[in-house]
Amino acid sequence: MRQSKTRAFSLVASTTILFLAASAHAAEFYVDPAKGSAGGDGSAAKPWQSLEQLVTDGAFGTTIKAGDTVWLRSGYHGDPVFSGGDYTPAITIAAAPGEKPTAAAVTFKATKGWTLRGLSISPSHAPTPSVGGDIVLIDPSSARVTVEDNQIFSVIDSSAWGADEWINTASNGIFMRGEGCVARNNSITNVRFGISVNGKGALVEKNSIVNFSADGLRGLGDDGVFQYNLVKNVYVSSDAGDSNHDDGFQSWSNGPDGVGTSVVKNIVLRGNVFINREDPNQKLSASMQGIGCFDGFFEGWVVENNVVVVNHWHGISFYGMRNSRIVNNTVIDMNDTDPGPPWIKVTAHKNGMASENVIVRNNLATSLQLEGTNVTDDHNTKLTDLASFFVDPAKFDLHLLPGSPAVDSGSTDMAPALDAAGIPRPQGAGIDLGAYEWHEPGVDPVDVGSGGNGGAGGSATGTGGQGGSGAAGAEAPESQGGCGCTIEDRSSPHGLWALAGLAMGAVRRRRGREKNRPV
Repeated sequence: MRQSKTRAFSLVASTTILFLAASAHAAEFYVDPAKGSAGGDGSAAKPWQSLEQLVTDGAFGTTIKAGDTVWLRSGYHGDPVFSGGDYTPAITIAAAPGEKPTAAAVTFKATKGWTLRGLSISPSHAPTPSVGGDIVLIDPSSARVTVEDNQIFSVIDSSAWGADEWINTASNGIFMRGEGCVARNNSITNVRFGISVNGKGALVEKNSIVNFSADGLRGLGDDGVFQYNLVKNVYVSSDAGDSNHDDGFQSWSNGPDGVGTSVVKNIVLRGNVFINREDPNQKLSASMQGIGCFDGFFEGWVVENNVVVVNHWHGISFYGMRNSRIVNNTVIDMNDTDPGPPWIKVTAHKNGMASENVIVRNNLATSLQLEGTNVTDDHNTKLTDLASFFVDPAKFDLHLLPGSPAVDSGSTDMAPALDAAGIPRPQGAGIDLGAYEWHEPGVDPVDVGSGGNGGAGGSATGTGGQGGSGAAGAEAPESQGGCGCTIEDRSSPHGLWALAGLAMGAVRRRRGREKNRPV
């Protein structure tokens, strides 16, 4: 026991020293397109002029090292391509407080350990704007890249666009193909594809994807977490010449033939809201499939607390699902016309192999189509009178009425601890059906999301694991898109992280006295 305690102490001490060393050498630099110069030293008083210049000069990895922050002031910063290097802690490229830096595009190529924060990124910022392509691209040989709090768009106003612009001019938002990547709190508008993931352990949370013409989210890699994202307003249908079938979220497995003879494992879809379109008179409107997974197998998936409002049959559809659960989701039709009403569907793989060991529970949906081996169907309600269940279904407010038949009607078994808005369950005598738990006005939500791979791999028997990682696959069987990533495993003894936090805090206080913060 003494030896074990000594080893534990040594681990804590060694890790603390490493944190101290990394923090002590961390530095802050400034880039100012308006007032900086090539001869600057990167200080607040003498900033560099161009982010692209720093890349060309090889400043990253030499002058700018792991743990450093490059603060960007207002102005155009080009379309930098960051390549080479493996940085722990990550290098941060961020908008300085109160500043509004812009870029045409950002690419990460064969590099690891970056954070990109607070920029406005659009090809429309460039002197000669490009069309199509990826606005933020992380290539397959990169890893541990976080993209957060950015504004990403093809053009700021797409109201004049016709079908051709939506198909051929619109760029893709974020295309993550490396491992351990995060897309968080980004506003993505007027794009072809929103966020595409095609590798291991992605964390995609709290993003807003509004106005798109292909798929809002794509998840092709194992162990990804897609949670608390808003996806709404799809444009352009096949009648207008678009070959893509549009989905709020889409996945397929990448076998040798590219049509689903492999497996996508351990994906969490939690608390996302998918709305076909807000405006019933939206021009160039299309019918969006909600969660469409048609080329399985899909194994170890957790699909919970999602809200799906679509004009299609496919609300939540899995063709080839194993050892997974679909719990506490709300799926409704946005109107009474074809196609629809949308269903929650579990059925056989297209090759005829049955789905198996799937639990479908506590859902509210306009239709249910469930078949397979050991597919459990309990505590689900088929909706026929939306007005008796929801606050304002016409405006897509699907919170429950106090007297809704869904209140206290669910099962506690595998029910999510929080609802889609972060309200703890239960709030009454029992669990409510659907994505939202009815509650008294004074009940405050818990902050949802933020951090780590949260619970991917839940099986039909309730053995949920942590979201981890998964393999990149072949190219999409339909339109281009895609990306992949993994989240670091940050599980650790609480004492170790507490000591590390204290150490880092001390360094920050010392450095704060030595160097002014950005203004």
